[in-house]
Amino acid sequence: MSSFWPDGVELSDTQSPKDILKTAQEEWQAASNGVLELVLQSTKSESGNSMIIVHAKNVANNRTATLFSIVHQPEKPYPVTIQPEKEDLPTFLKKSYYEQNPKLSAMDVGLLMKTERDQGMKQVINQWVSDTPPEFRKNLSRAFNLGIVKREILNLTSSNTNIVNNMNEELIDHQDPS
Repeated sequence: MSSFWPDGVELSDTQSPKDILKTAQEEWQAASNGVLELVLQSTKSESGNSMIIVHAKNVANNRTATLFSIVHQPEKPYPVTIQPEKEDLPTFLKKSYYEQNPKLSAMDVGLLMKTERDQGMKQVINQWVSDTPPEFRKNLSRAFNLGIVKREILNLTSSNTNIVNNMNEELIDHQDPS
């Protein structure tokens, strides 16, 4: 027998992205023992869409880091997309990256680009777009597990001054009393 109800649509689960992010805020508070706080900044994108910028905040020293943004149309919470922050790392610190094939000449690259243009349209898949709350939760979990997000969290909770202070204390503790 055919079913005419759309797959993945559950009317018992209609949380908006903002409501889901508020749940994430509570989880962060508990998981970090109050050390870190998730800050949600509502704003508008350059194109006029609704945007929530997600920041992590170290409660003790008020240092913050931007993790990613959430964007959707005004008054329409779905579809929603997550826009991760751009990585600003030198290539020697990246686990993986792309570089141009040195065997391709500028003419080869031009021909490849021309060939692609001549083919007409090409499909681009945005892995960060979610049509439903369950999809958004899955993508949000993926976003929180990006390397750039993990680094920002660790950078907020550790600092060079703490390392230097700890080293100085260890040196003082281990000095010869004579």
